Amino acid sequence: MDDSASIALIVDIVIIISASFLFGLFAHKLKQSVILAYIVVGIMIGPHGFGLIHKMGEVHSLAEIGVALLMFVIGVEFKISKLGNIWKVIIFGGIFQIVCMIAAGYFLSRFMGYSLMNSLLLGMIGSISSTMIIVKILTERREMERLHSRIMVGLLIVQDLAVVIMVCFIINFENIAHGNILNFAKVLGISALILTAIVFTGRKLLPKVMYLVVKTGSKEMFLLSIFSFAIGISVTTHLLGFSISLGAFIVGFLLSEAEYNSEISAQIGPLKDIFIVIFFVSVGLFINPMILMDNIVLVGLLTFLIMFGKFVSCALPTWLFGYDGKTSVRVGMGMMQIGEFSFVMLTIGQKHGFLSPSIFSSTIAAALVSIMLTPLAISKADMVYTFFTKKTGFGKFLSRIPQYKLEESKETKKVLSDHVILCGFGNSGIRVADGLKEKQEMIIIENDIKR
Repeated sequence: MDDSASIALIVDIVIIISASFLFGLFAHKLKQSVILAYIVVGIMIGPHGFGLIHKMGEVHSLAEIGVALLMFVIGVEFKISKLGNIWKVIIFGGIFQIVCMIAAGYFLSRFMGYSLMNSLLLGMIGSISSTMIIVKILTERREMERLHSRIMVGLLIVQDLAVVIMVCFIINFENIAHGNILNFAKVLGISALILTAIVFTGRKLLPKVMYLVVKTGSKEMFLLSIFSFAIGISVTTHLLGFSISLGAFIVGFLLSEAEYNSEISAQIGPLKDIFIVIFFVSVGLFINPMILMDNIVLVGLLTFLIMFGKFVSCALPTWLFGYDGKTSVRVGMGMMQIGEFSFVMLTIGQKHGFLSPSIFSSTIAAALVSIMLTPLAISKADMVYTFFTKKTGFGKFLSRIPQYKLEESKETKKVLSDHVILCGFGNSGIRVADGLKEKQEMIIIENDIKR
């Protein structure tokens, strides 16, 4: 066996981790997002930079582990009870956003003279946002428990479910075009049955297996069991036609009610962070700066379609479902990029001959531009809201909340003294208020009007 070939992947990992550490430290000193630093590292060490990485396929596989572990942790920390009233905006807003983006991509592509399938595929690709990018940035900013973050994570889960339907559609497009819709419906039905079986079986077995592992008292066995469930079941669902991230989320969700779920997140966290770094570097490996120059007009149009279309189609339903203007703008600004599963659909579309070479290359370039701009977009969301409310005519529009009419209560004119001001009325705030309401008067400040 060639020793140089066997050690090549190890060398690649060392280069990725070392360069990411140095550039991440530099970005931290400049108070910039480390995600952008990791993507720049990928550009520099990739085939379009210094060409230091030799095992591109293996690095991409390691990046997929990062996606799976992140979605697993989200699933573990996900509670149905946390959704409250936001399930409506998650489901209906998610469907609205997907339909709008598919329509926008379709009409733009048809206007430019591309085929029916090329146009539909472009719309589907543009409708999916990046779970990995968004969650990492929100975690970095310590905003995961805030209202706009919970709405965004819910929308991302709806998108992941939609990916299953989209992939089935792409693979069966020729049958559908010839009127054979029965096969497509059959594939969807089988997928739904498989997903239901996985959830039902896992709900019964996983907690029991984990209980036996916990009884051993071995931290190594506990960590190995978590990793094997998160990756093993994710790969299994992938082989059955689902996305890896959806499978990982399901596994995490099945363990979310376990009494040791906090320990699960704590144990898998460091491992997850390492693989996430590899994921962001792998995104940079795809970036070819020359594509931007060769197709600058098409890339610009696609980038505008992705970012502006996502902003409107995510912010508008959030506002229409009764959330304030600032929350709506934050959701829109956070979702305006193409996701990692868009690359999967791009690859499938190219494999089946549904995408022209120019659209394929330009969409990748536009996706990566939108990803690189996401940290800036999320950090400037409040500034954009302030601009709209104070510098444009949208102030009254954004300040008005549909479905709700605020009236000043006579209680607010009461002079209070020696009272409590409670900032935030989430799960913890409610418990604090319940403990104090019989003892002291209080004023509650809460961004979510529905609370």
